[in-house]
Amino acid sequence: MDDKIQVETVCNHNRDELLPTILDFQNGSLLGSAEYCAIENTTENKKQALVVAGKQIYTGDLQDNENYDTYICLRNKLTNKVQIVPVQQTLLSNNIYKELDSQKRKIPMLSREHANKKLLKEFGGRKASRYVDNHEQMLVNVDVVRQDLDETVKSSAQNEDEEEDAEADVSINNEEYLASIVPKFDKEATELDGVYDVEDLIPKGLLERLDEEAKVVFSTPVQTLPIKSEYLKTCLGRIQEKTVTSKQDFLHIKLIIYMDALQSLISLRSRQMQNVELSGITEKIENDIRHRFADPNVAKRGARTNFSTEKALTHFIVMALLISEKYEVDINVLSRALATSNARIKQYAHIVNALPKSRSDILSLRLPSKVPELKAARRFQRKK
Repeated sequence: MDDKIQVETVCNHNRDELLPTILDFQNGSLLGSAEYCAIENTTENKKQALVVAGKQIYTGDLQDNENYDTYICLRNKLTNKVQIVPVQQTLLSNNIYKELDSQKRKIPMLSREHANKKLLKEFGGRKASRYVDNHEQMLVNVDVVRQDLDETVKSSAQNEDEEEDAEADVSINNEEYLASIVPKFDKEATELDGVYDVEDLIPKGLLERLDEEAKVVFSTPVQTLPIKSEYLKTCLGRIQEKTVTSKQDFLHIKLIIYMDALQSLISLRSRQMQNVELSGITEKIENDIRHRFADPNVAKRGARTNFSTEKALTHFIVMALLISEKYEVDINVLSRALATSNARIKQYAHIVNALPKSRSDILSLRLPSKVPELKAARRFQRKK
């Protein structure tokens, strides 16, 4: 190009006219053909560019500045003359982004913590799902808080009962009373598994009739079962997590179902058991407990007295030892589960042949021949 370029014309323009537009795409460049048009927004007094490329729609505001104009130069190669033409500019973005923005306004985003919990619950394993369920219940389930408060109140009330027992008059025969509240055991046993027979704790006929309930409980997630005690849920969870289950495991499930009803009896404040729900799983156990744990010295049917509570405590402790791995159970765990003081747990454990390990809070089942006699200072008897 030997000669300098000469400007041939400069186009004056009216801002109200549609001018050539320079299109900049926000995330890439346009490939192929597209249809372009300008739209005037009468409500906001501005113009927008619209590009339709296949199924995709791009929109953007036409940039208009009152302080300066934008021009481009068009050169004619033959005459080597340039024409200056006014243009507009716009930055186009795919319309899908606006749709996503509108959806975000309608559907609030989950917090990071909530999102993590949702992912764990839907895609995590059994333990992860159980952890989330437990955490959510602790946060939002007021029944959990109410249960803790109830246990505290019951513990306080039962401590008062202990003080009353200490001041109570002694009945004629303490040994006879112990025999009525303590499960039958073999005094001559030489092995721990021979001390107690499960059929002396729960009648054989009832054990056989609990087969269907045991299968249902085994196949049901722990947190959905109508069992309040976290201790019993933990025991049941250990069985459910086993890859191979045995006949002994299902026997332990039956004991856990029975223990749940005993715990309801121990925490019961009413003096009548007849019309009170003791088990949320089966009425078979409720009927058995109402019959076997009612005070025989009270004429009214289904009457609950201190006798009922003490008999339920001894049976619960023995069953807790039987469902454990080594005939051992933590005193603190039983204390929380039964809302009863550690001292009282130790006393009732002693009369069922369980003593704390040396310098430990772990109760361990002992052979009856190796259990020392209970001190005379603590006598178990029926109140006059």
